Amino acid sequence: MSAALAAAVVIALSPNPAHFGQIVTATVRGQGPPDVAPFAIRGHRGNVYELQCLDPVCVPGPGPRVVMVGGRRLVIVPRTTARQVAEPSRSFARQTALPSPTYRVRPAVLRAVLLAAAALAVLLGTIAAWPAFRRLVPARVDRRTPLERALALARASLGRSGEDRRRALDNLARALGRREPAAEALDLAWSEPDPEPTRIERLMDRLEAPR
Repeated sequence: MSAALAAAVVIALSPNPAHFGQIVTATVRGQGPPDVAPFAIRGHRGNVYELQCLDPVCVPGPGPRVVMVGGRRLVIVPRTTARQVAEPSRSFARQTALPSPTYRVRPAVLRAVLLAAAALAVLLGTIAAWPAFRRLVPARVDRRTPLERALALARASLGRSGEDRRRALDNLARALGRREPAAEALDLAWSEPDPEPTRIERLMDRLEAPR
């Protein structure tokens, strides 16, 4: 075992100088792992080992610290100089750019949800207010007499089918009641063939003529 320990020696360290906590590559020669205390072995490939020291003995002071690793001299230097520590605002870069904003809900999704909610609120408000709105609008009142309405329907039926003309004349006969033209309107309503528009129009003219 002593022969193996003597054979496993460190022949090179990189980087050198190094910073505290930095991974240092050690190239060794011989069999078995070398003695690299106070460094710890983090991994190796063949005769190349990755070393790291987080022990207080490796912490540099105001100046560099020299540590022996497997018989080799390793210089550990401070990450900053005394001048940089004394004037940090002039020596170190500061973050001035604003970080990108983060959202619990994406703005586009939130905007779509709010627009949908607003549209729903308008719809529900319109439905709730519709009965009151209808009461504010005066209803149309047909002030014509039943005879006037029947005459208007009869004139409107002139351009329609024979069945429509029959119904309009029958309605006119009921509106006339016991008046003399009622029988003529009823006979015309159920005449064969369909009542002619010209005959209906002549009857309308007589009924609407001033007396």
